[in-house]
This record gives sequence, C-alpha cells and structure tokens, in this order.
Amino acid sequence: MKSQYLNRSLFFIFLSITLIISFAFIPPKPDEGMFPLSDIRKLNLNEKGLKISVDELYNPNGVSLVDALVRIGGCSGSFVSEEGLIITNHHCVFGAVQKASTVENNYLENGFVAYSREQEIPAEGLTVRITVSYEDVSKEVLDAANNVSDISERSKAISNKINEIVKREEAKDSSIKAEVSEMFVGEQYVLFRYKTINDIRLVYVPPRTIGEFGGESDNWIWPRHTGDFSFVRAYVAADGSPAKYSKDNVPFKPKKFLKVNPKGIDEEDFVFILGYPGRTFKNMPARFVEYHYKYQLPYVQNFFAWLINLYTKRGENDPEFALSISSTIKSLANTEKNYRGKLQGIRNLDLINKKFQEEKQLQNFIQSNPEFKAKYGNLLIEIDELYNDTFESGRRTFVLNFMRNFVSYYRLADLFVDYKNEMMKDEKDRKSNYKNENKDKLIGEVTSIYNNIKLDLEPQIMKKIFSDASSFEEFSNIEPFSSFRAAENKDEYIKNLFDNTFISDKDKFLDNLFNQDLSLDKINDEFIIIAKKLSELLSQEQTKQQVRDSKANIILAKFNEVKRIWLNKNFIPDANSTLRLTYGYVRGYSPKDATYYSPISSLKGMIEKSFEGGDYRIYEKVKELYDKKDFGSFVHPKLKEVPVAFIYNTDTSGGNSGSPIMDAYGRLVGVNFDRCFEATINDYAWSESYSRSIGVDIRFILWVVQKIGNANFILKEMELNL
Repeated sequence: MKSQYLNRSLFFIFLSITLIISFAFIPPKPDEGMFPLSDIRKLNLNEKGLKISVDELYNPNGVSLVDALVRIGGCSGSFVSEEGLIITNHHCVFGAVQKASTVENNYLENGFVAYSREQEIPAEGLTVRITVSYEDVSKEVLDAANNVSDISERSKAISNKINEIVKREEAKDSSIKAEVSEMFVGEQYVLFRYKTINDIRLVYVPPRTIGEFGGESDNWIWPRHTGDFSFVRAYVAADGSPAKYSKDNVPFKPKKFLKVNPKGIDEEDFVFILGYPGRTFKNMPARFVEYHYKYQLPYVQNFFAWLINLYTKRGENDPEFALSISSTIKSLANTEKNYRGKLQGIRNLDLINKKFQEEKQLQNFIQSNPEFKAKYGNLLIEIDELYNDTFESGRRTFVLNFMRNFVSYYRLADLFVDYKNEMMKDEKDRKSNYKNENKDKLIGEVTSIYNNIKLDLEPQIMKKIFSDASSFEEFSNIEPFSSFRAAENKDEYIKNLFDNTFISDKDKFLDNLFNQDLSLDKINDEFIIIAKKLSELLSQEQTKQQVRDSKANIILAKFNEVKRIWLNKNFIPDANSTLRLTYGYVRGYSPKDATYYSPISSLKGMIEKSFEGGDYRIYEKVKELYDKKDFGSFVHPKLKEVPVAFIYNTDTSGGNSGSPIMDAYGRLVGVNFDRCFEATINDYAWSESYSRSIGVDIRFILWVVQKIGNANFILKEMELNL
C-alpha cells in the first residue's frame, strides 16, 4: 500500500515537472498589428523579449532608435552611420539604378561601388523623409464637416480642412513637409511632420544576380536566397537644410544611426521592425473584402500578367528596351504575384465567410440591447447599400486609369480634353499645370509622353483593355466599348484609331492644344472623341466615389465604434504609410500538409538553386568563394554556412521593404524585403500559422560588401572591424 502511495506521488511529481517544462517551452506569440508610435508603451515589450528600455526605442522628448528610420521612395530604410549612410532594399533603389545605367555602363546588371564620395552618383527619383513629430488633429478635421448637411460635400469639407492644415504647417517651416493621415475612417486624423532630403546618392549596389537572385520565380517565396540590399547616402546643404543635388552639398548628420550586430540572429530570437507599411484593410467589413476578391484583385492580376508577358517578349531581342522597361516589369510582377497570393489567401482562410459570420454575431449583439439597437440597428444594412453601389461601378475606374497609364495616345488625348475644358474657366480657377505661367512645363510633360510612346505595343494594350472592358457587365452599354464589341474586325478597329489621329504628330498636337479657337466640339478625331466620353465617365465615377467616401466616413466610424464595445478592446489603425512598429520571433512554419520550412536559409541553398539557371543565375565570384569556403567571420555557428535570409512572424506590408530588423538590444540584424506567399493575406488578416516576413541576414550583407564588393570602407563607416 505504501509502495502504491509512493509510486502515485512520484507519478504526480513527474507529471508536474513535465508540465512545467512543457509550458516553459511554449513559443511566445506576438501581438498582431502594425503599432503606431503612440501605442508602443502599451505593448509590454520587455516582457516579450526586448532588452532595452522603451525610451531607447521611442522617446518623443529625446533621441531614440526611431530617429534612425527613414521613408525612402515608397520603402523604408535606416541610417547606419553618422555620415548619412542609409541601408534599404535593392528593389527599392532599382528604378534609380536603372536610370543611372546604360547598355555600356550597366550598373543594374553589374552592380555599383563608389569607393570615394566623389564617385557617388545621384539616385534620380529618390527622396528621403524623416518623421520629425506628430499630433492628433481629429477634432479640427471633423469639426469642419459637422455642419455640412449635404452628404456629397462632407468628404470635400474634410479634404479641404486637411489641405488647410498642411499649408499652415508648411508655411511655418519651409524645410518641413506636412501630411495628415487618416488612422480610422471618419474618426481619427493625425498630422505628421517630415524633414525631406532630396539629394540621395548611390554608394553600393550589389550585382543583379545577388540583389535579385531568384527573380520572379522566388518573389514572395520561401526559402529565399536573395541579397536584397543596397546603400545610399543622404546629402544636404552646408547649413543642414534640404537642397537639390549640388557638388557643394554635405552628408546629412542624423540624430541617431543603428549599430550593427555582425553575429546576427538565431531561431526563436526576439526581433522587431520599424518602418512605413503602405496600406492594410483589417478593420474593413466583409463586403469590402468581397469587392476586392471579385473585382479588383482578379482584374489587376490578369491584366498585369498579360502586360508582363508582352513587355518581356518585346525585350528579348532588344537589350536597350529591356533595360528601359526593367523597372516597370519588376513593379508589375511584384503586384501581380502579390494579388495572386491575396486571392489564394482569402480562399484558404475562408476570410469573407468568416467576416460575414463575425458581423452576424455583431448584429445579434446590437439587437440584444435597446440602446445599441436604436443607434446601430441599421448599420449592416447601410454597409450593404454602400457596397452595392461600389459593386455596380465594378472595374470602371481601373479600366479608365489603365488606359491613361499604359496607352500614351490615350493619355495625350485625355490631357487634350482636360486642357480644353480648363481653358473655359478663368485663369485663376484653372488647374495649376494649365495656367499660362506653366505653359513651358506643360510642353515638357507632353514631350516626355511622346518620348516614351511604344507604338509597336500600345495598340495591342488598348485592344486588351477594350476586350476586357467590353466583356464586363458594368461597361455593357457604354461607348466606345459597345462599338468595339460590335466590330467584326477588332484589330482593324484599333488600327484605325491609331492611324487616323493628329496625336501621331507632336507638332500638330501642340498647335491644336494651344489653338484657342479650336474647341472640343469642333474636333472630329475619334481618339479625342473617345477620350471626351471616357473623361466624362471617369468624372461621374469620381463624383460617385466622393459620395461613397462621405457615407463611409460616417458608416465605418460607427462600425468600428460598436465593434470596440462588442469585443471590449481597442483596434490598431490600418497601415497608411506612417511610421509603425511590429515585433515577433525568428520562426519557421508549415504552409501546407507534411511540409515544414526552417527559418534560416544559407549560401549552400543559393549554390544548389544556381544549377537550375534562368532566374537563378549566380554571380561567378559567389561560387568561387563558396568553393574555397571563404566565409570570413560570417558563419552561422549551427549551420556552418553563411546565412542568407531568415523569416519571422511579424506583421508587415508593402512599404516595409527596406525596414531594419533589430534584435532585442536594438541592433541591426537584417533588412526586411518580402513576405512568404501565404502572408500576402496580411493586408486583410494576420495568421500565426502563415504570416511570415522575409529579411536578408546582416551576415550575408557584410559578406557580400567585404568579399564581393571589396568595400571595407562601408564596414569601417558602420564602426565594424571585421
């Protein structure tokens, strides 16, 4: 009996120890969200793994890590030296490198190193923004619309007030750019002040076979072996003020720059990211996601896939064209694959149905309380009506904008129509670019469009747009799509448009444009007539959208308000290109049955992929160094290889490209550049199972800079002695 008692006691002791050990090894879960600076102190980050004080991370009254962050173009980046050196992604500077390249001097293909400040070249088109301060201006913005009874004028009143605030703030300090961002639709508006730096120069860009290794085959894919990083430098005038490019400018001195941890990360390490995520839709209702799923995502994805194929084939035997269009193809391909991933993610998570079920529960909650029923009882009906109208417009705006963006003749015709309409107004009431004082700029714009016409491709593009639109119900009775649908020979229809227009002659176009006696009703040019009809249609759609926006400001504000009451919690504002923080852990994942991906890739995998050729072309020196096992001091202690990239369960979006990945001590351990394919759904919903972001490992960056670029000056500038 005593023996049985003893055995039972030992069993419970053993069970208790086992449970304690098991719970000790339950992996921590991050809080979902892209947190605004104002929320950072609420996160208990030190309990989650942060080893520095929150003040060191963000301190509105002093210097902190946040001061090292920049918004560069549509991406993020960070200062890594006191001399204005910025690290970001290769794909974020891709367009600037393309513009600096020629067929003979192809920096895009071969990479670029400036071994002295004098050798640094302008990164055309890139600007840097640094967040200086922010403040809530919700009351001022919303008060402007309080007394507006006409629903269609409400969004206009809000927009006008926002413009007024921006002008007022920028008038106080010419070096500051102001921006008012909507944090919650119809509820919260925050004024951000930015210092803008216009003189940005290329310092180090790896060869394309490193910076874009894997190409579109690996885009949005894990495992990844892409060295997606580059270095640029910010310059200002000698007095520290923003200035255009000048040889007399000096490197910008940031308040803070990030220290580098050359030892990098390991699995389950705590990491956090600061950056400027673009746009997410997590707080939007089911009907909004349904619209994206049925209309926006499939149409844009299909059109971009077709366009990529057209441009790629055109460039196969024309290196000059291939170089000139490379940045456009990269951008299109990135969106196309992203939208494919979103469509798959929405299906796999059954997201629309889940949102509808959630809203059904919300409606039950509203009906259970007389006070809530009186205030919110018709809310979901109002949401339905709002999106019924959106569904009716379907893809109209996309079709009309694609015409303007991808068919130069149509863009010129649209400009012609717009200009002639503006000329009917008094000079003071015209759009700025059509005022007499800006005539030379307008001529420059027209000339630029003519210089970029792709006459062998654009008739095909216009035919594709017309073919798609004429098959959509929302264009069923709209000209010129009805005529196109009725035409027996579609190619001949498009050919006649291009062959019989004065737009083909730039001088004649400009003469007609500035001929004050030639009004639109006197012009018998089919291209101009089409542009006039579609311009009117777009104007109608924009007016409808203004009304929808005004309604949405009220309806979605109530929607979020009652959801907060129901769930008894505050929401994180959807991303809107303002500075945010997200944190998580270096962690693998299982995207499908019987498949598990570990979180760190290595140089070995890069070599293995290189045998496939195609997008996996490898830089020869990489292979030489690998064969010699010349890894320097950048070996992962467990992998015994140079780590290339790693994944982590943070909540990121477009715009986080180039964001610094920091360890628990706030040191740079990588640069964020992508998400796994399954994580493209992040823009609508975060999932612990699928949401993984991808970053290039700092050890691979340092290895490439030192061994491939022979650019030890960069390591020295980052205060590294390796």
